[in-house]
Amino acid sequence: MSDGHEGIPRLRIEVDPGRPVGTVSRNVFGHFAEHLGRCVYGGLYEPGSPLADERGFRTDVLAAMRQIGTPNLRWPGGNFASAYHWEDGVGPAEQRPARFDLAWRALESNRFGTDEFMAYCAALGAAPYVCVNTGSGSLDEAARWVEYCNLAVERYPSAHALMRARNGHQAPYGVRLWGLGNEVYGAWQVGHAGAEGYARKAREFAYFMRAVDPEIRLVAVGADLPEWDETVLRVAGDAIDYLSIHQYHGQEDYRATVGAAAYLEGRLHLLGEVIDRVMPDLPRRRPVEIAMDEWNVCYAAWGTGEVQPRPVAGEYFDLFEQTFALKDGLFAAGVFHAMFRECRHVTLANLAQMVNANGMLTTSETGLLRTPVYHAFDLYANHSGPSVLPTRVAAREGSVPSFTAEDRREPGPPYVGLRAPYTRFSLRGVALLDAQATLSADGRTLYLAVINYDPDRAHAASLDLGGRRPAGPARVFELNGPDTQTPAGFARPDVATVSERDLPAAPAAHTFPPHSATVLELALTL
Repeated sequence: MSDGHEGIPRLRIEVDPGRPVGTVSRNVFGHFAEHLGRCVYGGLYEPGSPLADERGFRTDVLAAMRQIGTPNLRWPGGNFASAYHWEDGVGPAEQRPARFDLAWRALESNRFGTDEFMAYCAALGAAPYVCVNTGSGSLDEAARWVEYCNLAVERYPSAHALMRARNGHQAPYGVRLWGLGNEVYGAWQVGHAGAEGYARKAREFAYFMRAVDPEIRLVAVGADLPEWDETVLRVAGDAIDYLSIHQYHGQEDYRATVGAAAYLEGRLHLLGEVIDRVMPDLPRRRPVEIAMDEWNVCYAAWGTGEVQPRPVAGEYFDLFEQTFALKDGLFAAGVFHAMFRECRHVTLANLAQMVNANGMLTTSETGLLRTPVYHAFDLYANHSGPSVLPTRVAAREGSVPSFTAEDRREPGPPYVGLRAPYTRFSLRGVALLDAQATLSADGRTLYLAVINYDPDRAHAASLDLGGRRPAGPARVFELNGPDTQTPAGFARPDVATVSERDLPAAPAAHTFPPHSATVLELALTL
């Protein structure tokens, strides 16, 4: 859309391919599988299903995840991890005890345990990311888990390394990523604690888990509150590698949902500032990194702000079997832009969750649904490069069109002695056109990702590539659908799709349709 002056669009997207500002870690495209509802049982693992292989793994889920590439997979929780005892889930399946799960008030069969998870990661080509129980679990239990997973029997024929070998796995798994608990700041968590108490425990767990394997990398619990995060960093910052942050958003209102990506970006930036402020005081050289190891749209996450009785067993499953619309996919696209821009700090992320329970995939007895959030992963995981480029949207005259996003959610359940960070926000001046470019490792392909949040109008923009000339034709990949609100379902799987087309020549300008996320893939001359 131009302003009528010789057909030149009023908006301009400026990219500087010669001045990368950072590198995107592939680990930001990670995923999460918690023992919640049908995520594991009936989701990724369904023995006896005609769609499962001989190990019980759903082959349609595996194929979908391989399509987008899964660099890492977090397990077993989440809230579930804070009362999970891993030794219940190893050995002959028929001898494993069933336990009542305190997190989700369900019966846990323990049929899917450590060895099944490691086999699943191998089938997926993903690095395992294991979250240990710092709630009802002990330091010894966590250290034994590292021993079971990582010690070589030939060098250290210890009890738990030999146990792994007896269970059919002679070679160690070599798990590098370990989480030191989950959301321990929350009153909903088994073993919840204050910041200093948690940090001292995390520091001790870190020391003795590393006594088993010095090469592991550890994720400590952050609370998205500067006072909590700074305390954890000052007490345990020299013993950890990452500090976590969790972000859940989503409302019926379109602008509130897509605009939350800008709010999330601000929270990532704030945590990065806290890390930068504390780092000079820590006896370490490598900066602590940010792990956004839970993020998604989640309509079931918001309550009254009071501690409520837990639903009866099974009700949580219905709450988390939610659906996603195009607006949720556009929010996910905005999150990728945020992580790209904050790549100096954000190096690990996990969508919550992979399948069924708040999942970007949904299974039935006969098939698989790829939701709009899945399609956003398809777009960005497969059509982006490692180098983040300076990118901005400018207006030839006037200002870049923008909108206001009003957060109308109720605050979540209480933190332990802290003000919860999720209060209603009002974001003004959120750009309707959000652009972020990345460059391939060889410098030959530029990926220009542009989200048009405008639900009603297309917006055209000229392209300024900082003097670099595109070579030959271009390809366009576009996430879009007929409307923003219709939820995807097995009867309506096409509410959002990624379309692909070729352009005969690299464009000097491009028109971005309403409610769309577009990647222009441009070959560059060297």
